[in-house]
Amino acid sequence: MKFAYGYPFMQCPPNPEFLSADAIAQLGQAAEQAGFSAAFFTEHPIPPEKWRQSGGHDALDPFVGLSFCAAATSQLALLTNLTVLPYRNPLLLAKTTASLDVLSGGRVILGVGTGYLKGEYKALGVDFEERNELFDEAVEVLRLAWRGEPFSYVGRHFSVRDSASQPTPARIPPFWLGGNSKLTRRRVAQWGQGWMPMPNPRALGDRRRSAHLETNEDLKEMLRYLHEQMEIQGRNDSIDIMYMTFEGGMFGSADFNLQAHLESIAELEELGVNWLAANAVGSSLNEALEQTALYGEAIISACSS
Repeated sequence: MKFAYGYPFMQCPPNPEFLSADAIAQLGQAAEQAGFSAAFFTEHPIPPEKWRQSGGHDALDPFVGLSFCAAATSQLALLTNLTVLPYRNPLLLAKTTASLDVLSGGRVILGVGTGYLKGEYKALGVDFEERNELFDEAVEVLRLAWRGEPFSYVGRHFSVRDSASQPTPARIPPFWLGGNSKLTRRRVAQWGQGWMPMPNPRALGDRRRSAHLETNEDLKEMLRYLHEQMEIQGRNDSIDIMYMTFEGGMFGSADFNLQAHLESIAELEELGVNWLAANAVGSSLNEALEQTALYGEAIISACSS
């Protein structure tokens, strides 16, 4: 099992103590020393206030945040978890991703999705109903641009003619797709290198516009469909699957049950999950640094032994 470290921005407003280059550097270094294999930032450029105040969160731009993390570390993979492809012009995204990848020595994992906030789409001037077409279009353009050779492409809202994008990435970043829908899993089976299912309790209703995923049995059924689709595509290679667990409670809390947490990780590994996402905990920088180190000692070390 590998572990991915989520920077502590899952709240609103963000804790100002974490909003500095030094804080990002220290947390990245702590995660690397604790045994994490990747660090990630999420993306919400302009979320609706109603969503923010009902359990949502704010976010740094993931590529800017990851660039500061990259400068302070040497081994951590840099994961966007996730960037919403339809929000961004794919040519600008190709340049941004390639720049981060080449400067970091080939450490980018491009976690992508279609997003689900209609208000955010509207604020950005993107048609929510076009999201799937824009998503597929972006993947095509990214691959063309990353070749570094002149190409032409006519998109739904742009066209490029005989142009090249340089620099190219150090290597073609792997695509990890986020989301629970069957369409997402078919895309993973067709061309993805990873899948990031999202916990979506039934109590939230359709808030996230995604299939409900609450139990390991739910995940098992979703994985069955994914593997069926991979067989249809004639794929016999392995893909990365990243999930998380809430068993045992919140790490660092007084009632945290370490054994229950470790047992859940083992169960996920048996299902085929090979990456575990773990959001940083701590209300201050010092606490977050301490808890990151403790997580490595208590959980990452136990899962590596």
